[in-house]
Amino acid sequence: MKLRHARAVAVSVCVVVALTGARRSHGGGCDDSSSSHSSSSSSGGSTHYDDDDDYDTGSSSGGGAEESQVPAAEDTDDLKIEKCEYDAAQGLVARVRATNSSATTTYSYSFTVTFKDPAGKELHTTSSGILTVDAGATETTDVAVPQSASGGVRCELSDALRMSDSY
Repeated sequence: MKLRHARAVAVSVCVVVALTGARRSHGGGCDDSSSSHSSSSSSGGSTHYDDDDDYDTGSSSGGGAEESQVPAAEDTDDLKIEKCEYDAAQGLVARVRATNSSATTTYSYSFTVTFKDPAGKELHTTSSGILTVDAGATETTDVAVPQSASGGVRCELSDALRMSDSY
């Protein structure tokens, strides 16, 4: 699996979790480090504290997003770098423009900007996004990193993906 596809899956999962308000349950999860189990042994006894919110009702309806409900991310040419410069107040700055090429669908965009010196040496790489660009509309965002550069800066755009906001 390519890195950009893995990022697309991660973005999709985050969007679904944020939109559904999903909470951690015993049925799954990426990290068990947040579970709260504690025991003490004063007087030879043991106490178990379970702070997970388990609402077992005996039924298994609902509770997860089916694969068809997760918006698919796709490669896009809708993103362009408008400006790339060093700004004394902000550091390295790239202005990225998203022009939604669809006539009917609202999209959100994710991308990576790599800042390089004039010789091509990588100075910094960061990921960002532009959310909710209506069909046919254009939105911009400034991606800034607090780093200085002498002699100029170049910006490269990669991992440009768009994801439908209608699901």
